[in-house]
Amino acid sequence: MPRLPLAGLLIALACSATANDLQQVLPANTAADIRQQLQGNRHAHFAVVDYARHSSQPRLMLFERNSLGLLASYRVAHGQGSDPDHDGFTDHYSDAPGSHASSLGTLRTDQVYQSNAPGHGLSMRLIGLSPGNANAERRAIVLHAKSYMEDDFIRRHGVAGRSHGCLVLAGTDRDKAIALLRGGALIFVIDSRLSAHHYLARNR
Repeated sequence: MPRLPLAGLLIALACSATANDLQQVLPANTAADIRQQLQGNRHAHFAVVDYARHSSQPRLMLFERNSLGLLASYRVAHGQGSDPDHDGFTDHYSDAPGSHASSLGTLRTDQVYQSNAPGHGLSMRLIGLSPGNANAERRAIVLHAKSYMEDDFIRRHGVAGRSHGCLVLAGTDRDKAIALLRGGALIFVIDSRLSAHHYLARNR
């Protein structure tokens, strides 16, 4: 069996260590679906939002595309319509206009802009690529910041605030996420409690 030079062996070991990050945090079939979709996207980064986790926990995970290494994790809000009792867990999902719910599926990042909405600041438009989030643009689903995602709010209330379906982060986290994801990166919004993962299928 041929031996790798020491430098090559170290590189191979490093790649092996980070290549498992995606598989370590997601079910195997969901990770495989995501890897398949990444073949058609050349952006250097991507993100996964796992709404199986409580809203007080980091659940927007930023990855480096080539190594699949986890770079950072941030808290992100879910929609009011997905958590009517505000216990911090999503109960259901909807892409219907006016539902104020979160939806599952694949998103692509689009225009970055300064929002006029109070407290939103720097924001990033999102395009829904899956049947379950096809109304993202119509619903004005974007990534932005809001004070109910800051540490002091979550410490006081035990849960994060809820959005109208947008991906809402704390201000500093929002800045970092936009810096890495702007320009056409993919965001996979999932619920790892669900055995089926067909909602990641794309229709555009």
